[in-house]
Amino acid sequence: MRVSKPSSVLFSQCQRRIAGAMGGRVAGAGCRRRQSGAFVPKLAAYALLAFVLWLMVATLVQPLLSSQATRAVLQAPVALITSPINGVVSQMVVHARDKVEPGTIVATVRNPTVSQEILTTLRSQHLALQSQLAQLGNQYKSDTQEMRSVGQEAGVHREASLAQAWEAWQIARRQRDVAHSVVEEQENKVRTNQALLEQGAISEQVMNSSMAQLNTARANAAVAEQSFAGQAQTVASAGQGAFVGTGGSNLFQTLASRREALRNSVGRAQQDATAIFKQLKQVRDLEEEERRRVEKLSFYEIKASQAGQVHSVLAPEGAYVTAGASLVRVTDCSRLGVVAVFPARVAKRLGIGSVLDVKLAESARPVPARVEQLLPVASDALQSTYSVPFPYAEQGSIYAVARIEGKEPQEAPPDGGSNMCAPGKVVSASLRS
Repeated sequence: MRVSKPSSVLFSQCQRRIAGAMGGRVAGAGCRRRQSGAFVPKLAAYALLAFVLWLMVATLVQPLLSSQATRAVLQAPVALITSPINGVVSQMVVHARDKVEPGTIVATVRNPTVSQEILTTLRSQHLALQSQLAQLGNQYKSDTQEMRSVGQEAGVHREASLAQAWEAWQIARRQRDVAHSVVEEQENKVRTNQALLEQGAISEQVMNSSMAQLNTARANAAVAEQSFAGQAQTVASAGQGAFVGTGGSNLFQTLASRREALRNSVGRAQQDATAIFKQLKQVRDLEEEERRRVEKLSFYEIKASQAGQVHSVLAPEGAYVTAGASLVRVTDCSRLGVVAVFPARVAKRLGIGSVLDVKLAESARPVPARVEQLLPVASDALQSTYSVPFPYAEQGSIYAVARIEGKEPQEAPPDGGSNMCAPGKVVSASLRS
């Protein structure tokens, strides 16, 4: 910087130069004017020097003493709401900055080509079981009717058999009674002949003849008694359902066998019908469940799993999406935080759990934020879990990811806005000493 000569020296030089040409009076006035004009550069030099000193303090001294972050933005984690099926977004219910709660319907995806093979198979099984159940019902009805008819016919034969047995028993009883009467008569005759023989009225031959007749009568009585006992047993058997006739015994046995076979067939039909009905109920339940699943997949309502604010809609209405495709990004406003970039000289004083004073607006009072992560670099994978990209950081700087404590920032925005959940908003942050 060039330094001006003292004003007294200038005045004397000016006075000597002008005195020889114009005279002393004129020369004195000119020198005084020159002295007054030289004061302006002097002030400019002082001002320039002061600016340089201020710039040096602002750029060199103050940063060494400050704990201010070079950049800081509001940040919040994001969650992706995805589609579990392939299809077309038939309705997008939410829009950017809308608030959602767990269970809120976000979108509807329509998939008319959803596979219905399982439903078709279950429907076929349902129809087949219904057909089998109908066949068993018809068989049960037919066998029951035939069994009733066979039973009636067998009952007629049994009654005829019982009547026949009863009649034969009556005949056998009368024959027994006659045989016993003959025996009594012959016994009387033998006693009479025995008395006459003793008196000599009859011969021995007559007596022997009467004894022979008595023995014959007794033998006939024994046969009649045996026949009576046999008929009594026959009557008892007929009363219990046994066929005892002679002419129709084969027919009765056939009817009895047929009736027993029909009774077994009816029993099996009942058991099979019970099992098929139980299986049919299970198939119906599975079919109804599968039908609900197909309907749900055909018009699938996608719901939010957590509360937050819609950050962006990734799949508008009419877009085709595949299973697993992202539809909406939702910001988790309950975990509002700040990402601040600190220079290396401040990074040495940072640690997990350090407290930052964050100003959300110029005139707002600072709110505390506790450091949860310190990162020398931020990978793309990490940044994708947050609402906005991290701010730029110079080489040697460090990212401090802090979470704002308390609910005041979300409930009372300092700038007068209606929604404090605004990731990407530039704020100021400093390390609390």
